[in-house]
Amino acid sequence: MVCSRGCNDRRYSTNNFDEAAFTVTVREEIGKKGNDWDELETLLENIDERVTEPTQDSKFAASVTQKNPCEDHICGWGKECVVDKKGEPVCECISKCPQLDDDPLDQVCSNTNQTFSSLCELYRERCFCKHKFKECKNKVNAKVHLEYLGACKKLEPCTDELMVQFPTRMADWLFQVMREMKKRRELHNLEWEELIAEAESDDEKKHVYPVIWKFCDLDIKPHDKHVSHHELIPITAPVIPMESCIKPFLENCDINNDGNISIKEWGKCLGLKEGEIQERC
Repeated sequence: MVCSRGCNDRRYSTNNFDEAAFTVTVREEIGKKGNDWDELETLLENIDERVTEPTQDSKFAASVTQKNPCEDHICGWGKECVVDKKGEPVCECISKCPQLDDDPLDQVCSNTNQTFSSLCELYRERCFCKHKFKECKNKVNAKVHLEYLGACKKLEPCTDELMVQFPTRMADWLFQVMREMKKRRELHNLEWEELIAEAESDDEKKHVYPVIWKFCDLDIKPHDKHVSHHELIPITAPVIPMESCIKPFLENCDINNDGNISIKEWGKCLGLKEGEIQERC
């Protein structure tokens, strides 16, 4: 029996918002947790795939198979792969999430304002409820999803004043993160290193290149010149507890309400001029 990868992912604690905390948090998520976020995205894409109801026979089959067919079979978060009677890998709602000793750093808050002990527990409940299994604790959780990292709490209101200031602040934060990643040689692209070096000595480009870089950094699964809701999770989930404006701000960036943000929408939303918006992905 193979647990969906990523179940032991650790969470970061969050405090009241300030620029330094935002920069450090995003830097850590991008730098230290980059691979985990990529994996999370793959798993989130599969959270609604068809699952079978847990059976003892399928789990027994998985234990006696010489080469486990589940080895390369990815299931959505909150699910696990088992081998059925035909020797085929199938996804089931995970029977038990890894024990994490009730560490508050593993807690997550859902869109229903409910705290779960881990991402695994959140999506396990979603799986049970979506498929109307008896293990479902609350049927409204059939559509539950991750809102932000950490236990649910009362968030600071996003005022009109903060929303107006947000594009400039976010662009500046991205510049700081990008510059730090350059120092740590974590940009993984010579072109970006050259562009941030240029931006460091040119105030006009200081907020242009980082904005374009972040769009490309988020547009990965799928790489289609658009950023989806799932692709925004790496930047929204760790930041919402500190900066409540980030979610409504990014939602407003989707000008045509098609569920995706194009490079033009992204650039315009973050204050770039028409001639500054460039496709570099």
